[in-house]
Amino acid sequence: MIEIGKNRELMANAGVDAIVVGDSDPHFSEYPADCFCLRSFLSGFDGSNGTLVVTRDDAALWTDSRYYLQATEQLKPAGIRMVKQESGLSIPSFLSSVLGSEDTVALNPWTTSLSEETEYKKAGVKVVYDEKLYGSLWFGQQPKMSNAKLFIHSEEYAGESVKSKIDKCRQYFLSQNADAMLVSTLDEVAWVTNLRGTDSLCTPIFYSYLLIEKNRSTLFVDTDKMTDEVEKYLCANGVFVTQYSLFARYISDNFANTPVLLENAKCNVATSQLLKNKIPSTEKFIEDMKSVKNQTQLECERKIMVDDGVALVRLLMWLEKNRGNGLRETDVADKIAELRKHSSEYICESFDTIAGFADHGAIVHYSAKKGSDYKLTPDNIILIDTGGNYLGGTTDITRTVSLTDAPSAEQKRDYTLVLKGHIAIQMQKFPAKTVGFQIDTLARQYLWQAGLNYGHGTGHGVGHFLGVHEGPQSMSKKSVDYELKEGMFITDEPGLYRTGKWGIRIENMLAVRKAEITEFGEFMQFETLTLCPYDRRLIDSSMLTSEEKKWLNDYHGLVRQKLRKFLNVEENAWLELQTKNFI
Repeated sequence: MIEIGKNRELMANAGVDAIVVGDSDPHFSEYPADCFCLRSFLSGFDGSNGTLVVTRDDAALWTDSRYYLQATEQLKPAGIRMVKQESGLSIPSFLSSVLGSEDTVALNPWTTSLSEETEYKKAGVKVVYDEKLYGSLWFGQQPKMSNAKLFIHSEEYAGESVKSKIDKCRQYFLSQNADAMLVSTLDEVAWVTNLRGTDSLCTPIFYSYLLIEKNRSTLFVDTDKMTDEVEKYLCANGVFVTQYSLFARYISDNFANTPVLLENAKCNVATSQLLKNKIPSTEKFIEDMKSVKNQTQLECERKIMVDDGVALVRLLMWLEKNRGNGLRETDVADKIAELRKHSSEYICESFDTIAGFADHGAIVHYSAKKGSDYKLTPDNIILIDTGGNYLGGTTDITRTVSLTDAPSAEQKRDYTLVLKGHIAIQMQKFPAKTVGFQIDTLARQYLWQAGLNYGHGTGHGVGHFLGVHEGPQSMSKKSVDYELKEGMFITDEPGLYRTGKWGIRIENMLAVRKAEITEFGEFMQFETLTLCPYDRRLIDSSMLTSEEKKWLNDYHGLVRQKLRKFLNVEENAWLELQTKNFI
């Protein structure tokens, strides 16, 4: 964390009146490498969503409801105030209101998207792009980028060849009267090339651009990350390799006047300025293809859900045995990472495990740190949100667990209201072409009836051995007009958070599949992929309908069936108790 006054000195030297700093990299990755996390470095706030604005006499950070409590705590030492994104005050509007007509705002052209640039123009804010200034804001402390080797994600997992994916991209950009297509988001480059890397802590991506032309493709990547195997693999698929640092020069020298297809929200200003004849597209062609998993990917996901389920059962059993033995929140995160290693396909976590005990559970994206994490005592509940990245897929699960055998009536009521909404999603059939926000209300209905709610969305898409958060599909109160298609993965994770008391969230991963065709058209349903029991101690069965009890019994029966042969006698006995039928 850097004292704000030092930032203002650099601003004054550069002749600018405000700076806007996010944790974006040039590819707008959700989990950028440390060498791009400038906002975290300057402010001390390390949540995944936040933008810092520094003017001559003010410093504020915009973030969403997941991080209100966390940001309030982490921003205090720096004297930075928090602005709630839900307030409706955008950063361009704020700057327009506090700056004079001749005042300037500096932006980094490599981390500002075309759509963001449009918002500043609409607000009448005078913008200057100053890459050098943003480099100096690191004060010589910018971390180095990883040079870890790339590896091939074989077709036995991917289910489709690189050639097939590139051919589809070619057909698309040619239909848009373009001569080439630039792929700039890292998960999309990884998906098209069937390559993975370790440049991000929790997502198997690598820093790169992919330029697909009519007769060849060029991958811009740090050549130190290449192996002979990967180089031969790319060559066999018509993909040539050029150094990542030469991207700007290569584009400027060879494609300045070539019609190149770009996606506005996924292209930074610097790249756009290099291409004088760009063809902007608001369609999400690759994202759309990537979101619909093929049969191979679905089968692989089902397999690794068994591996993940075994690790989770062992975690919950261990937690129950040791809940009064001085465990801390960080011990839970360490334990699940250790237990997942039993799978030969496990690579890394898909995000930092959230283990929030008592009131820490009410901090939606709480991150436990050794030294400040809570000791677990047998008198409250713990929220555990965790996920893994395996060669066969990505997982994301949340379970809320009581560390006392006699949770309070209020805790059981809260938990059961959340559980009812969670079950409602998974029981629901819906017409084809239904969009996520039309289903979101199902998860909230019982909470709303009790005058309760939660601020985050109900579900997000999940990648296949890629990002744990993937679009374009979602379930939330936001009116995202994108249909839930067969083959998509999505989470179901309603919650309830009582500040100062506890947090509750229950999450399964689902796959969208066809249900039936009736005289009223085609209907879809969800297949539950996650395999892990719910905590019976927190369920008030008197609040459940007979249909909900049947769903729970059937689900717990499936968990037993799928996991039984991978557990020992003691583990199976424990699982039998946790999954007894509700009557």
